[in-house]
Amino acid sequence: MGGHKHEKVRHKERWPPFVMVLCSTLDTPAWRAMSHGAQALFIALKRRYWQKIHNNGRLILSQRQAAKELKSHHNQIARWYRELQHYGFIRMTQGGYLGVEGKGQAPRWRLTELGYMKEAATEDFKRWDGTPFKNKKTKARPGMTARGEQESRHTTVQENHAGDDKSVRELPHKAKPRRVQQSQHRSTLPYAVAAQAATTLPEAPDTNHQLPVKPKRIRPQLNEQGPVTHLRRTSRGRLRPELV
Repeated sequence: MGGHKHEKVRHKERWPPFVMVLCSTLDTPAWRAMSHGAQALFIALKRRYWQKIHNNGRLILSQRQAAKELKSHHNQIARWYRELQHYGFIRMTQGGYLGVEGKGQAPRWRLTELGYMKEAATEDFKRWDGTPFKNKKTKARPGMTARGEQESRHTTVQENHAGDDKSVRELPHKAKPRRVQQSQHRSTLPYAVAAQAATTLPEAPDTNHQLPVKPKRIRPQLNEQGPVTHLRRTSRGRLRPELV
């Protein structure tokens, strides 16, 4: 009975779930050199550690879940993960992969300040050489860019500008329009003059006016009786040669 009473008192004094951060970790130069976002991500990742099952090395925190908890973009979460690895606070034990059901699985992490499997804690952050972290910008995927980041140019086609810009070069994939040669049978007069000329009818020729008829040249013909000097018209209107 007495032992049962002492057990109840001990359960009443138990603290609620909390995240324990060692003072020796907070006092290191590597921790103070990190950004506030990387420090918050470290605490969120250590929250997944359970001492009873000792799941260090199997800690899972996807970028999407971390973005919801920390209220930040997933590109910033990826940057803070790289920063934690640079200063030696975490190490990746298994990379992300595509599951059997077609769902992506997040990477597995381990904290270097805690033991892993049967190995003791490595505490890589205490051996930091003082090199500051430099973020290596990666090419963002189309449609998933964050604000303030330059979108990747995934095309080589030049942008079309307005027609008023005289300095715009002509696109190489567009062929120059060929000039159509003017047909020979079309009039070169303007449209109004050509239309007026088409509606005006040509004047009818004057039938009363008779052109002068060129007289026929009579060549002398040789005959058995002698040369013909002139012709004589008969009573029927025919020309009859008259001999000399």
